[in-house]
Amino acid sequence: MRYAFAVGLLFGTFAASAVAQEEKLETIVVTGSRLSYRDLLDTPAVSIRRPGDYLLLGVTLVNDTRNETARHDEIYATIRKMAATAGKRFDLVYGDTFLTVIGGAGDDKMPLGKDDKRPDVNRAQLFVRASIGGDPSRAEALTRDLREFVAKAERVGRTEIDADTETALSLTRPERFRYDLVKAIADDTAKVRAELGAGCEVSIEGLSTRIEWQRVSASELMLYIPYTMKIEGCGPAKT
Repeated sequence: MRYAFAVGLLFGTFAASAVAQEEKLETIVVTGSRLSYRDLLDTPAVSIRRPGDYLLLGVTLVNDTRNETARHDEIYATIRKMAATAGKRFDLVYGDTFLTVIGGAGDDKMPLGKDDKRPDVNRAQLFVRASIGGDPSRAEALTRDLREFVAKAERVGRTEIDADTETALSLTRPERFRYDLVKAIADDTAKVRAELGAGCEVSIEGLSTRIEWQRVSASELMLYIPYTMKIEGCGPAKT
């Protein structure tokens, strides 16, 4: 019985770890400005809008303490204090595309960068993120909260913290919206076929490609499949 329990516990641990790893690898981060009209010209006609899962504010920690070990210690100590203060309201994460959550002993594994012009300066780049909770209207208030949190964060030693001017969005498993998109494309195709006439042959290519995305507001993403529609042999329109 003990053996069976141990195996079950071990399997559960591996399963939870696998799920967490899969989620990490399937979480996208969208930075930069919002979609412009010119950008829309390069996207297909059918798309859907969905709120991001998290709103993120990028921050850079900079430290110029002369001793390298002391520099690292002061940066990591600042990060730990930020993580402790964040509690359950915010997460501290790092990574360019795939995010790692900061917490506990793993803080010291976060890579530190160096200043190209000043060898006695180290930097750490990370995000402070807040859950949008499916409510896009919260974006403005969340942005204020994130900036206030960073402004009040305790700096250790000679550590300074600079916040980005723009926020970012993250979305976990965008492919979960594939069939919402496929249905929207199918509905649009049916309407096109009905309007152009029964003799029309309408074919769709590209539905097997992965979902792409663009930011369209402070808290929402436009998701789309880069498909193409081909129309041939149309008869008279339906009256």
